Amino acid sequence: MVRRALTRLLLGVNAFLLLLAVSLGWQTGQWLEISPSAIFPELLAVAGVAPKPDDLISKQWWQDEVQYRTRISQGQTYSVCLFGDSISSALGNTLGDRTFNFAISGMSSVSLLPQMQNLVAASTRCQQVIFAMGTNDACYDITNDQFVANMHQAIVLARKLSATRIIILPAFYSTLAASRKIFLAGTLARVEEINALLRKVAINEQVTLIDQGLNSLYQGQELKANITTDGVHLNATGRILYRNALMQILYYPSVSS
Repeated sequence: MVRRALTRLLLGVNAFLLLLAVSLGWQTGQWLEISPSAIFPELLAVAGVAPKPDDLISKQWWQDEVQYRTRISQGQTYSVCLFGDSISSALGNTLGDRTFNFAISGMSSVSLLPQMQNLVAASTRCQQVIFAMGTNDACYDITNDQFVANMHQAIVLARKLSATRIIILPAFYSTLAASRKIFLAGTLARVEEINALLRKVAINEQVTLIDQGLNSLYQGQELKANITTDGVHLNATGRILYRNALMQILYYPSVSS
């Protein structure tokens, strides 16, 4: 038993040291942009830093937040309902009259479904639904098939909310530096993969995917460093650009689409 415990301890220490070396190598630009979980899944698991699933539904603070928003929107009809994560949540309710920002920090397509199911049960109505999802899915432990199935189900729920216009936004890119930091953001390659899946979902469900206007946030496939606080989340300038893009999409659809 003692020998087995010592072996596990040594494996954990070695895994941590190797992971640290990989992380430092990325930050100095000396490694190829390959996710560590793709190279050393066993070592990452031993070290306790393997990608984690979205477990928000088990968090009391998230349950309270969803319950609060469900109660105050019960039986209400909104012109626009926005669903997303911390990037969208930071906008607040600033998209005009009779709009509701349901975005919550940490959200992915996994926690999106129970949130929307609560709203359907509460007879909330949304004429337009906009999904700004996928950014957290890019760094959570989720398969492509599950992500696609979740987004299909989210669109079904949006229609149950009486949405006559459903819009999907691409997942947000981070800066290159942020994408190389484990758990701060998904790799740029994974975000692009998620966006390819979102495009397929939009086509299959015959809903609109729009990225016009959001291009002002990026330099190629990388978030501009001067509009972010940490390489992922938007600062005041970035939030204004994002909000302006949403306003264009929602209120001038002929221009944005």
